[in-house]
Amino acid sequence: MPPVLRLWTLLQRLRWLHLPITLLVALLQRTPVVKLAAGGGEFVLRSPLGQVLKSALTAAGLGALHARAGATTFTVRQGANVIVNVSTITGEAVRAPATGTVGTAIAPVAFTYTGTPSNPQYFRISGQLPPGLAFIPPDTGGTVPSGTPVISGTPTQGGSFTVNVQGFGTSGNGQPEAIVFNIAGGAATAPSFTTQPQGGTVPAGATVTFTAAASGSPAPTYQWRRNNTVLTGATSPTLTLTNVSAADAGDYTVVASNSAGSQTSNVATLAVTVAGGTARLTNLSVRAAMAAGQTLIMGFAMTGGSKPVLLRAVGPGLAPFGVSGTMSDPRLALFRDATQLDANDNWGGTGALATAMAGVGAFALPPASLDAALLRGIDGSHTAQVTGTGGGVVLVEAYDSGTGFTPRLVNVSARNRAGTGDDILIAGFTVGGTGSLPLLVRAVGPRLQAFGVTGFLVDPKLEIYDSAGAKVTENDNWAGSLAATFSAVGAFELAAGSRDAALLTSLPPGSYTAQVSGVGGGTGEALVEIYEVR
Repeated sequence: MPPVLRLWTLLQRLRWLHLPITLLVALLQRTPVVKLAAGGGEFVLRSPLGQVLKSALTAAGLGALHARAGATTFTVRQGANVIVNVSTITGEAVRAPATGTVGTAIAPVAFTYTGTPSNPQYFRISGQLPPGLAFIPPDTGGTVPSGTPVISGTPTQGGSFTVNVQGFGTSGNGQPEAIVFNIAGGAATAPSFTTQPQGGTVPAGATVTFTAAASGSPAPTYQWRRNNTVLTGATSPTLTLTNVSAADAGDYTVVASNSAGSQTSNVATLAVTVAGGTARLTNLSVRAAMAAGQTLIMGFAMTGGSKPVLLRAVGPGLAPFGVSGTMSDPRLALFRDATQLDANDNWGGTGALATAMAGVGAFALPPASLDAALLRGIDGSHTAQVTGTGGGVVLVEAYDSGTGFTPRLVNVSARNRAGTGDDILIAGFTVGGTGSLPLLVRAVGPRLQAFGVTGFLVDPKLEIYDSAGAKVTENDNWAGSLAATFSAVGAFELAAGSRDAALLTSLPPGSYTAQVSGVGGGTGEALVEIYEVR
């Protein structure tokens, strides 16, 4: 048969291979084995050599397989090392698993085909990657849209895992190839604190050490924060502060992290007292929307002797400030324990009260208004109770109207219903004098049940804001480390693990608000307390 006819006949018989005509021509022109096979005509396609040729060409649909250009090869590299090298024409292969350790990022695993006339466009995948690893770019529905994907990440579980990949290109597809991962180590476990940092009150110049410990696999790393701000370089389980000052006061936490997750420690509040400072509580005020028949109770304690305290219950006097729905006629009564010591309905515009109001910086009241006020020397613990002939908005205030550091107010508190929105319980207070004042602030809800209070706020949240509206600190559920501070200032105990809120903070002179709201929009009776800590 003439050579041209033999070539035409072979091309017709090779059509079942479903290869592009250009690839067939390239094979006939450049591959000696195929040239020889072509001379055998129909025999070679039925012979073992024909079956090898058919199998090889089908498996190598991604590329032209020829001796001069080299065989199509599937290659996997982990980092700089070739761990899989499979020739699709000769069957020669190097196969080694990718390796890694739980909790440690693996060296990236990259894979692709080489020796192809057209690059693979995407890979289809099946099987299982080790947990914690992922394809880059990410797979979508079992397809990775890249011809050169990478597998990377940090394994979270030990064991042997196999993922199968198959490349597809414009000239065909390759055979599925397996990539095996051998990951050493057991399953990773998220950190859990076994030792919580403890706060406290120290004098300026002292050395303070916070200590924490967390379990977890792999071993956690640590990052300390003050007032939710990262402390650069503070990455060990202990944090030591030397020669502390008022600037070091605040809420300290540490975050423990590993490949399985992270956990934040309880808050450890550091309060710093400055020798010679005269910082003290000088005012407490509570604005509330009261229902008819409701009583708002404010408590305060004076230490070091007797000192005059100005008390006010303002309803009509709020009108000039644009407050609507005010209580028309509030009534104010002063108690020591269960004994009423004094009371006032309408303040009457008396000179002594007007002078006291001006002296503490309180806004003036019209002489004939129905607001209530009284001025009395206070020694020890007392309460002021406010009621009205009807409901409405009322502002209750207590001012230290004397001079000097001692005697001074060491505790102020207010109990009322905490609502939502504008009706949350807000207690304003003022720190006067010089230096900084360490304070214990509490928002009590569940513990009130022990005192016979019904309808208490189930889960109070406490937030402290300065006069500029910036949040200073906050707490949801109190830390057990504060129990010793409760005892030191004479505050009643809170049940371990309760949802009452409490925090320690150190504040410079200025005006602040303690805002109490219910987690998840809860409402109910709540007590907000502020104690001097020295």
